[in-house]
Amino acid sequence: MTQRATLAVDDVVRAVIAGKRRIIVVDVEATCWKKAVFSRKKETIEIGAVLLLLDRAESRWPEFQTFVRPRRLPHLSRFCRELTGICQENVDVAPTFPEALRLFLEWSQPLERVVLATWSRYDFWQLDLDLEAHGLPKLTIPCLDVKKLAARIVGTKSFEETARELAPDGVAMPRHRAVADAHRTARILNRLLRPLV
Repeated sequence: MTQRATLAVDDVVRAVIAGKRRIIVVDVEATCWKKAVFSRKKETIEIGAVLLLLDRAESRWPEFQTFVRPRRLPHLSRFCRELTGICQENVDVAPTFPEALRLFLEWSQPLERVVLATWSRYDFWQLDLDLEAHGLPKLTIPCLDVKKLAARIVGTKSFEETARELAPDGVAMPRHRAVADAHRTARILNRLLRPLV
């Protein structure tokens, strides 16, 4: 693995076109409460990812999903359950963060060819928080912030506004679920990269 760095979009496009890099769009859901959005007590409870393949229809993009069992505060708040639709039972039987991360990294292989893309730096902040809590080293995979890229091209907008403009859903998808949000982010990124391909 190489040191994580934010790659310039031109470098990503060149690497993807040359077949040297693959874009994996990742989204995480975490324990949450009405307040303290950036609380250091938060723990990942779901990891979802989509392999963005520019030469295939979205229905053929491979995906990954796993729930994650929180360790420090194992009981989901009512607010969290209602926001995400994730049930206590989902996380009670889920793997712990180290095992869930291992499964995700195995699915993502070969890591030396991967660029992780997320809607904003929040997902990496949350993953780093979990890595620290479990005494694991930070991920050293290059990353691409889709929100920053979208702001350069279509202006600063919320995730929902950007998705409505660039990647409207044909079918209603749940919000605040990792795979659904990874798909929305992948659709946005697909639209942003199309003129450059």
